[in-house]
Amino acid sequence: MYEAVSSNGTPLLAHELFEARRRSHPDRPAVLWGERSLGYGELGRDADRLAHTLRREGVTGQPVGVFFERGFSTAVAVLGVLKAGCAYVPLDPAYPDERLAAMVRDSGTRALLTEKALLDRIPLPDGTRAFLLEDALSAVGNAPQPTVPEIGPETLAYVIYTSGSSGVPKGVAMPHGPLANLLDWQCAHSACGTGDRTLQFSALSFDVSFQEMFSTWASGGALVVADDATRRSWQALIDLVNSTSVRRMFLPFVALQSIAAHADSVGVWPASLREVVTAGEQLQVTPAVRALFRHLDGAVLVNQYGPSETHVVTSLELRGDPDEWPDQPSIGRPIAHVEAYVLDERLRPRQPGTPGELCIGGPVLAEGYLGMPEATAARFRTVPGLAGGGRIYRTGDLVELRPDGTLQFLGRLDDQVKIRGHRVETGDVEAHLRTLPEVADAAVVVREGRGGVKQLVAFCVPARGAEVVASAVRRSLSARLPEHMIPSSVHHLPALPLTSSGKVDRRTLARGL
Repeated sequence: MYEAVSSNGTPLLAHELFEARRRSHPDRPAVLWGERSLGYGELGRDADRLAHTLRREGVTGQPVGVFFERGFSTAVAVLGVLKAGCAYVPLDPAYPDERLAAMVRDSGTRALLTEKALLDRIPLPDGTRAFLLEDALSAVGNAPQPTVPEIGPETLAYVIYTSGSSGVPKGVAMPHGPLANLLDWQCAHSACGTGDRTLQFSALSFDVSFQEMFSTWASGGALVVADDATRRSWQALIDLVNSTSVRRMFLPFVALQSIAAHADSVGVWPASLREVVTAGEQLQVTPAVRALFRHLDGAVLVNQYGPSETHVVTSLELRGDPDEWPDQPSIGRPIAHVEAYVLDERLRPRQPGTPGELCIGGPVLAEGYLGMPEATAARFRTVPGLAGGGRIYRTGDLVELRPDGTLQFLGRLDDQVKIRGHRVETGDVEAHLRTLPEVADAAVVVREGRGGVKQLVAFCVPARGAEVVASAVRRSLSARLPEHMIPSSVHHLPALPLTSSGKVDRRTLARGL
C-alpha cells in the first residue's frame, strides 16, 4: 500500500509520494526506455542533483522550462524542478519555435532545461538562462538530498498552455494541492501497484503526462516510455505493450479507437493490458473498442473527465461484458473532494435531467491563467451558495445529471473542441488564419469523420487580389501552431455566411461539409 498522507493528515505532494517509494524500494525500476532502465534510487539521485543546481543558481519559486525529446531526461527534469520548489513549464519539441518562444516569454521562465540538440531552438529573452541537463547534474557530483524549500498545496507545480481564443496561448497555473488530491484518489482506485508498468504515451505538454508519471511512481510502478516513432505506429505500440508487459495506458479516445481498430484488423492484441484510462475527448464505445476489451481478459475501461484548469474531476469505470457497455458512456461521478454543479446561464442550479453548464468547485482548481486576470475572472467565479463560498470554474461544457447520479456530457457551449486529446479553441486558429496576407477573414468548424475522429476545417475569404491555396495556408500555419491545430482541409469562399444577428453562421458552414 502506498504512503498517502503526511504527518498532519494532508495528502502527500507529488515529489513526496515519489520519495516514499524511493525509500521503500530504491532498486526497483522507475522508468524503462528502450533496453535501459532507471531505478527509483538513480532517478531520485539525479533529481536531487538538479534541484541542488537550480537552488544554487538562485532558481527557486520560479517557472522552469522543460524542453527535451522523449526519454529519461524528462523524468529527471520534472522531478528535480518540483524538488527545487519550482514549477515546470512543458515545452514540446513538436511545437513551432515561435509558439515555444511565446510560452517562455509569457510564463516568465528564467531557466530553461534542455539538451544539446535543442539548445538553439528557442530565442531566449533577456534574463533567461539555458542549462544543459548533463551539465547541471555533473556540477554537484554525489550531492546529498537538497534542503527542500517550503512547498505546500498552494505552491505552483506546473504551467501548462492551452489554446486561447485571441490567438495567444493561455498558461494554466496549477498548484500542488489539486494534483495531490488527484494522485491520492487515483492510487486508491487503481489496481496497479508495486512493479506494475504504465505506458508513458502523452506529450509532456498534455496534463495527462503528469498523471502517467506520478500515479505510477506513487504506487511503486514503472513508467515505460514510448518514443515518437512508436507513438505513430499502432503496431509498434502494441508490440511495446506486449514486450514490456504494460498493464495500464492513459490515452485519448482517438488513439484508443485507432489501436483497437488496428488490433482487430491484424488479430494481434495488447494482451497484458488490464486498465485503460481515456480522457481528453468524449468516449465512444465502438465495435472495435468492444472487440479489444473482449480480448483483454477482464480489463477495465475508465472514462475520466477534467479540463486543464482542474485536471481530472469525474470518472466512470466500465467493467464486465463490453457488449453491455453504452455507446456513449457518461463521464461518471465526481472524484474525492470535487463539487460538481449543473448551472444555467445565470449560474443558478438546473434540475436533474435538464442540460446546463458543468461548473466545478472544491480544492481542485488551478490558480487561474498566468498573467491574465480578466480571463481568470471570466472563468473562475465566486457564486453565493456554491462551493462553500469559494470559487467555481466554469467549464463551458454542457451536461445533464442523470437519474443514477452520473453526468452525461452533451457538448461544448462555445467553440472549444478536443482534437486528438488536445483542447483547441477554433477562435485561436481563426486568429492565426487572419494574420496571413492572403486571408481577409476566416472561420473554423469541426467535422466528425469515421470512427468519431474530429477534424478542423477552415473556410477563408481571400484578401483583395489574393488567392487562398490550401497547401500554402497549412504550410504557413505549421510554422506557428502545433500539428493538432492545423486544419485538415482549407476552403475558400467569397464571403462567410452570417446569421440574422450578424454572427458567422457556423451551422451553415458545417452543413456544407
